[in-house]
Amino acid sequence: MNYKTCSILCFITTLNTFAGPAAKTVPFTQVIKEGGWPMGVLGLLSAFATFLVVYFFITLRENLLMPEEFQTEAEDAANTGNIDELSNVCRRYTSAGSNIIGSAAQMMQINPDADYHVIRSIIEDEGSRQANSLWQRIQYLMDIAIIAPMVGLLGTVLGMIQAFVGLQTDFGAVKPIALASGVSKALVTTAGGLIVGIICMLLYSYFRGHVSRLIAVLEERCNTIIHHMIFNKIKSP
Repeated sequence: MNYKTCSILCFITTLNTFAGPAAKTVPFTQVIKEGGWPMGVLGLLSAFATFLVVYFFITLRENLLMPEEFQTEAEDAANTGNIDELSNVCRRYTSAGSNIIGSAAQMMQINPDADYHVIRSIIEDEGSRQANSLWQRIQYLMDIAIIAPMVGLLGTVLGMIQAFVGLQTDFGAVKPIALASGVSKALVTTAGGLIVGIICMLLYSYFRGHVSRLIAVLEERCNTIIHHMIFNKIKSP
């Protein structure tokens, strides 16, 4: 065996000695455990966000905000000029559309001579309240999108404190495990907070566009009934 071959074998042996056994894949549960209690908070936030998303998909629908049956009955009552019947129709339904039209019907019962501008003002006021209620619902997703990275940042700071405290106490003994544990906690909580925040931000963007479309549809359908009321001169008998 020549000198060159011996050198190569010695180099490979040295690499194997320092490399040690092949790295094993860390289980996901272990990664979560490394993050400590901030990961528990992020888990609660993600569970709440999941509940909100399911709730929004169930409740933020056109047929719930302005049921087709209500629109048909309201238009029929408006065409016949019976304001009392229109008010009764609005009371039978519980929806954003029935609340908006019902407020106008109530005003016309109290003041049959109310002009278009008064009725329009009542409609706009109630419509703004209903729209604000829809916006307030999805605002919770934005709140989670803001809070989650902050919780992750808190975990990062706590992890770095743990790492430097470990260095301070174990520096003479040269124990890198304390440093590795703190840095691991910092990285895991940072990643967890960003993941939850980004996903909630994307979901909020989707529901923001969805709510804008629902409000536009609700406004269009309410305007249709308003025009029926005005043009047919609905008034109390």
